[in-house]
Amino acid sequence: MKRFSLVLVLALVLLLSGTMAFAGGAREAGPVTVNIALANNPLSQALAQIARDHYEAEGVQVNISVLPENDLRQRLTTEASTGGTTYDMFYFGPYEAQTWARNGWLENLEPYFDNLSADKLAWYDRDDLIQGMVDSLALDGVSYALPFYGESSFTMYNKELFEKNGLVMPEEPTWEEIYELAKAIHDPANGIVGMTMRGAPGWGMSGAPFVTMVNAFGGRFYDMDWNATVDTPQQRAAWQMYKNILRDAGQQDILAYTYNECIALMQSGNCGIYYDATSIAPPLEADGSAVQGKMGYVMAPRQELQTNTAWLWNWSMGINPNSSAAKKQAVFDFMLWATSKEFIELSLDLDPTGASTPPASRSSTYELPVYAAAPYADATLRSLETMDFTNPTVDPVPYVGLQYIAIPEFADAGTRMTEYLADYVVDRITLDEAIRRTQEVFEQVARDGGYK
Repeated sequence: MKRFSLVLVLALVLLLSGTMAFAGGAREAGPVTVNIALANNPLSQALAQIARDHYEAEGVQVNISVLPENDLRQRLTTEASTGGTTYDMFYFGPYEAQTWARNGWLENLEPYFDNLSADKLAWYDRDDLIQGMVDSLALDGVSYALPFYGESSFTMYNKELFEKNGLVMPEEPTWEEIYELAKAIHDPANGIVGMTMRGAPGWGMSGAPFVTMVNAFGGRFYDMDWNATVDTPQQRAAWQMYKNILRDAGQQDILAYTYNECIALMQSGNCGIYYDATSIAPPLEADGSAVQGKMGYVMAPRQELQTNTAWLWNWSMGINPNSSAAKKQAVFDFMLWATSKEFIELSLDLDPTGASTPPASRSSTYELPVYAAAPYADATLRSLETMDFTNPTVDPVPYVGLQYIAIPEFADAGTRMTEYLADYVVDRITLDEAIRRTQEVFEQVARDGGYK
């Protein structure tokens, strides 16, 4: 009996020796492997490469994949809603953060911060994170994600093409002015595109610039009683302007263009104007870009009565609550590193142009001489300072959000809207048909969602 007890004790000791207590949970025996998926955009691609080359954590292996944005959204939404564990870190934005936190699909980060040492807290400097970005990822004051980079939107233009055509870009252009400037530059016979914008359908693809156009024209999607307001003169004006720009002065293969194709076109030096996210400017100033040092940056296009016409977004990192305790802690450690001042400084050391440096996540970023001197830094800050997330348009609305509506149903409704928008742009359907179908979609959302 004594021998059996001794064997049992030794077995327990060996078992426990394979598990180490640590902040945030118990570390599993052996190496911990965490799987992460990022969006296929320049700053996320830069993060993936820097992490592969420079991130080190004892006993942890981080596997990173980069996916097209629409695929990423679909996969992670399925993963979160079904309790899957294919990915241990979720990469998303404020739209998902609010709903996912409310549904219990994200890990509460506060206990992890509570377990950090004073030295580690001082190193991370949580107060340096831009508060608007932090708030967009919190529910009732509790953080469920950390912002990797933030963005607003503004107008980018090729100063060389403007000078060649004797044109001047206003500091606060209207959409009508943008349209006329784009047509004046457009010269397809010589391979010059007047203006590029995202044309590929998807609520987070063409939907992002398009919804801000609706806001700029004074349009809204619902009145205060949740009646759909798509079929209005304001919305029709936005639909027509979007089509006019892309058909009269845009890229040839309109519907194939995501932001990646738009960036490549601008980098080539063969496009005059580009309206998109502020985070897209760094690649235009990167080494190898034909427009490096030749770009100008001004505010998002507006209309006479509307000045809140840009968007607010961030790509953020959250923990899958269904992963193991060891993987959760490993993900949190990675998130701290990727959103730290240390990462920002490392990214600048590796790429002094700032093209790999996450913007609009930390206030201190804009105090760094190299980044503060970037030609797009001032316009980025001005765009962020004018944002009002809760009042997207002139007339009052029952929702919040600038380039989207912060309700769970918008992912589907917004994507369907952009599909009708695409069909209208390429003349598959008329404006009346596109408006009618979109009006029906948003009316159905209001009824099915219980908003009315």
